[in-house]
Amino acid sequence: MIDWNNPQVKMAVYLVYGTSFVMMFFAIMIWKKRASHIELMKDFEYLAAFGLLHGLAEYSDIPRFLAWQPAWAYDLIKLILVTTSFAMLLAFGLSIISAGIEERRWIRGIPLGALIMYFWLLAYAGLDTIYGESAGISYKLAELAQRYSLGFLGAFVTMYAFIELSRKMNTIVGARAGRRFMYAGICFALYTVFGGLIVAPVFEVPVAVYRSVIAVLITVSVFGILRLFKVKNTA
Repeated sequence: MIDWNNPQVKMAVYLVYGTSFVMMFFAIMIWKKRASHIELMKDFEYLAAFGLLHGLAEYSDIPRFLAWQPAWAYDLIKLILVTTSFAMLLAFGLSIISAGIEERRWIRGIPLGALIMYFWLLAYAGLDTIYGESAGISYKLAELAQRYSLGFLGAFVTMYAFIELSRKMNTIVGARAGRRFMYAGICFALYTVFGGLIVAPVFEVPVAVYRSVIAVLITVSVFGILRLFKVKNTA
């Protein structure tokens, strides 16, 4: 049996979680340069930003496992990184579903507005900065709020965006391309549940383990999509 409470096991889980999304960031940025003429790649910048910020956020948990102090600082850093990453994920999804539809372009401002509102509410509520019992409670509430709002919406809208792209690709390019976008949509459907709704262990396995597995699946599915835009090196 795996001891999920072992600090080394926890560290390994978060390393896989964070590294998967950071790899997705680098892959998107590299492909963006190679396929800069493809309009869709501009929207993928938001997905890349999500990957980088969320990956760094998971790395910020490592000092906590090593018992570095002050612990509240790492909590605050993670809160900021994760919330901003969810805003980027929402921005990606909204950019995709509003592409080419002028009357929908206003929805692209929702992520920034939601991000400002969230941090304003944190400041208004007076999130404690002294690590202790009350600060721990405040952090947990803030974390739940970010996941149930920006986290859930970002993952859900991105899931919908990939499914819509899958339908379009089936018609324009073919079933092979459509399937790759559908796989990404399914991965984000899982992330909607485990990243935006579930926060407690499932079958006695911490939810972070499921999220790390889903992060790997998301990264692999995005790799598959990027390969559709493979451009020959003309140098």
